Amino acid sequence: MNHAAILATRLYRQFLSRPFPGSPAEVARHLCAMQAQDFAAAKWAIGLRCPGITDADVEKSLEACELIRISSLRGTLHFMHPEDVRWITSLVMPRVTSQCTGMWKKLALDKSVFDRVFHIMQDALKNGAALSRAELRVILEKNHIATGDHRMNQFLTLAGLEQVICCGPRRGKEFTYVLLDEWLPHVQAKPPKNPLSELAVRYMAGHGPATAEDFSWWCGFPVTQCRQALNEASQQLESFVLADQTYYLTQGDRIEKPDGKLRLLSGFDEYYISYADRSLVAGKAAQEVMSPQNGILPYVVIAKGKIVGTWRREIRKQLVEMEYIPFEKTKTGERALSTAAKTYGKFMGLAATWIE
Repeated sequence: MNHAAILATRLYRQFLSRPFPGSPAEVARHLCAMQAQDFAAAKWAIGLRCPGITDADVEKSLEACELIRISSLRGTLHFMHPEDVRWITSLVMPRVTSQCTGMWKKLALDKSVFDRVFHIMQDALKNGAALSRAELRVILEKNHIATGDHRMNQFLTLAGLEQVICCGPRRGKEFTYVLLDEWLPHVQAKPPKNPLSELAVRYMAGHGPATAEDFSWWCGFPVTQCRQALNEASQQLESFVLADQTYYLTQGDRIEKPDGKLRLLSGFDEYYISYADRSLVAGKAAQEVMSPQNGILPYVVIAKGKIVGTWRREIRKQLVEMEYIPFEKTKTGERALSTAAKTYGKFMGLAATWIE
């Protein structure tokens, strides 16, 4: 395979160059975990892969407990299938804990503090209660638990990884948290025998071709452990070498060339964010734009598998206004832009238009 075939195969296996036939939860199962720190972007990542699915449909999947948003890989919020929640959080929790030990020491946090916080949360959220971050903060402060200096972030992240809480239904535009045991009481999926190897296979099924370094970045484990996991799963994987890099993927279709279709992605889409080496997707101009100081990645436009510009949108009452900022002063077909805008507009349930 050459670089063009790698991009084309990723587009195909991530269901960007073909429609996904299943539900929002099944998209998350296929990609194993979809970064969802940016909630709006994560919903669109599902909608882009499932033609006909709307923003409201994704919200309904969350409210019906068919799709779970919880702290997972790298301690970051992800969309996950219910059957994957417990074994993946159990796998990554010790790794995240070891990485955070120094910070917790600076914040005067230890196991006794976390245990007390979890007990308070469990009491506050029992019997189906759903509380916002602000409401949980007030309760913790009343119980003499300081929540400043980023401590609240740590409480919520570790409570997710420890399977105490997950994100619950939204209250208007406000996010809430619920008890995971009450949200997923009947999901008892058997954990895999070798979790990291299973995670490697699942990653390569949805993201391959990719390297051990890519997998390491995505899951948060050291690259040496990731190579070992890939070796242990070698019977389920194929590999090839290109430019001194070993790429892995599961058996299945390989596509030779990416199509030229214009696609509107968020910067946190798995097609971009889930790889350590993003140079195949992002040229020099794109890499500069995709390295903002605030860490908030812009929405991107891709064609032939590569980022060709960024886009912005303003949600009005009955309209989505969109702006395209290309990296090069080349003409993009009006029909391609119009089709892309209509796709996003249908997902949002609003008319969509490009502005100059």
